[in-house]
Amino acid sequence: MPPAIGFFTSIAAAGGFLAFASLHAEAVGFASTSIPLFVYGIVVVSCRIVFAKVPDRLPSLPLGAGALAAIATGLTVIALWTTPTGMIAGTSLMALGITFSTPAFFSAAFATAKPSERGAASGTVSAFLDLGLGGGPILLGLVAQAAGIPGAFGVAAGIALAGSVWTILLRFMSPPANVNSSQTGH
Repeated sequence: MPPAIGFFTSIAAAGGFLAFASLHAEAVGFASTSIPLFVYGIVVVSCRIVFAKVPDRLPSLPLGAGALAAIATGLTVIALWTTPTGMIAGTSLMALGITFSTPAFFSAAFATAKPSERGAASGTVSAFLDLGLGGGPILLGLVAQAAGIPGAFGVAAGIALAGSVWTILLRFMSPPANVNSSQTGH
């Protein structure tokens, strides 16, 4: 299930952010290290409520690629602009990307599955969720140990950017006969 790979990159990158956000917040001077996590949560939940219909109106693969680009941009800002303002700006951008990545990739996965295969599609996408949440922080922890937490955020941005490129390439591949073109953008 190719869309699940793009989803994995969004979750691996976000998992790395969630693992190291408080440590980075302390390093850049936040008095309360939970502020970036609060901002992340508020942006994701608020935007999912306000923009709930957007994933139904846009093709899923281009939306997923754009969401991954926003995640990569936000993580790059966090990695390079190591101040409280930079962390809040980067966190907000990344959270905006996360807002749309999950619905976009779930929509793409279900658009390519026959009705009799939707349970398996859900299981596959959920497995990639678990891999991203587990593997992202482990990989990025190794990077943080070698290159520091900003370096880990930079690698997380690279993971999200690679996922965006992968998803763009999927957009131009021929869909199976049962794919709803309004969902994939073909």
